[in-house]
Amino acid sequence: MFAALRRYARIAPVAPMLLAALVSLCVPASAAEIAVSGGAIAKPALIESEQLASLPAHEITTATSWTGSARFSGPRFTDVLTQLGAQGSKVSLIAIDDYKVDLSMADIERYQPILALSINGEPLPPRGRGPFWLMFPFDNHPELQNDAWYFRAIWQIDRIRIEP
Repeated sequence: MFAALRRYARIAPVAPMLLAALVSLCVPASAAEIAVSGGAIAKPALIESEQLASLPAHEITTATSWTGSARFSGPRFTDVLTQLGAQGSKVSLIAIDDYKVDLSMADIERYQPILALSINGEPLPPRGRGPFWLMFPFDNHPELQNDAWYFRAIWQIDRIRIEP
């Protein structure tokens, strides 16, 4: 029994690294996707990073408490919703850790956030705040420069629900 414990004690520190390496080998780099449901979408859909990258890219240069001043690039969120045929009055965005943000369609139209795919020309890494980060033009709208709006800049988005 003690021999088994000694063997376990030697491999326990590296076990999480080995598991992470195995998982990264099993998941292709292009596997980034967002599940979308609700609104006029007949059945739940998946939108992949390649589809998002094919939409016209827009840039927002703005400061956040997480990045300082940075240049974000990606499609306008309104373009993403249009491509999906989404119709409703509210959108819920949910991150991989189940953090949730609710936005009205009126605010989305007014402030034109982007679904950022890159920061300062580099793809948003999943272990950072990527691969998808909803970014607002905070510097262009003083009314957005408060915690209520900063916390709506949700990252690691993996689900979108369109509400009636």
